[in-house]
Formats: sequence, structure tokens, C-alpha cells
Amino acid sequence: MPQNDRERIQVEFLGETISVKGESNRAEMDTITDYLNEQSELLKSRFPHLTTKGMAVLIAFNLANELLQVRKDYEALVSLLDQS
Repeated sequence: MPQNDRERIQVEFLGETISVKGESNRAEMDTITDYLNEQSELLKSRFPHLTTKGMAVLIAFNLANELLQVRKDYEALVSLLDQS
């Protein structure tokens, strides 16, 4: 998708309105934002005194952990398929 065809979308995250521009459509961005906001609410309930910056860092670490686990699982599945 050419860069100038990308739609600028306003999302709410951690109490702030953020303008994002990317390859995802509005529905995908809403799904991502909902997931991030769910994660922030979970962290807020577990760590009520966590700063916004601390919450953003923990969310980033949790997402990186999830991504690395998915990559590991993917590689394991590819390896199994290669064996057959």
C-alpha cells in the first residue's frame, strides 16, 4: 500500500488520544487498541500505583514476550511439518 494511501486514525490509549497512520484499517486498529486497553486495565488492577510510563513499558514487555512465544511455536510447527 503506498504511504499516501494510508489513513490517519485517532485512537485512545492510556487516557491519551494518539494519531496513528499505518497499513491497518480502522477495524484492525480498533481491535489493537481494545487489546492494549484491556492489558492496561489488567495491569492497573494488579499494580494500582504504576505510572503511565511504567504501564506502557510492562505492556511492551508482555507483547514482546507473546511475540517471541508465537515465533517459537511457529518454528516448532514448521519443524514438525518439515519432518513429515
